[in-house]
Amino acid sequence: MAHARAPQPHLNTQATDRAAGVLLGAAVGDALGVPYEFKATLRDDQQPLMIGGGLGPYKPGEYSDDTQMQVCIAEVAAGGADLRTPEALDAIAARFQGWLSGGASDVGSQTRAVLGAARRAPGAPGGCLYVFRQARRGVLAS
Repeated sequence: MAHARAPQPHLNTQATDRAAGVLLGAAVGDALGVPYEFKATLRDDQQPLMIGGGLGPYKPGEYSDDTQMQVCIAEVAAGGADLRTPEALDAIAARFQGWLSGGASDVGSQTRAVLGAARRAPGAPGGCLYVFRQARRGVLAS
């Protein structure tokens, strides 16, 4: 069985630019899609507009909780962490908890349930990893 390649903590300029482009593109797409989330698909003669609104108190051009959570992950990744490790996942979970307690603009029920369970999880490294895996398997009780 082939082993997964370990992440490279030091990216060259081109890789850094690509990573920044991915994050920026996702944030712009999120901001554009905010008012249309969970609504009918636009007709062929309609164009999406950057108008804000949606499920949260979003201003035109403001991204949603989806991007807010991506930022939490990106902050851990920017330090060169291997995001597959329990320590990195716990660091991401800690940032998610800070985001939640710091005034998250909108939080889905599944996200709230997982973060609530992670907050109550044992403090041992990897405790949050267990909760995330349980949630992914659909066995997490809210």
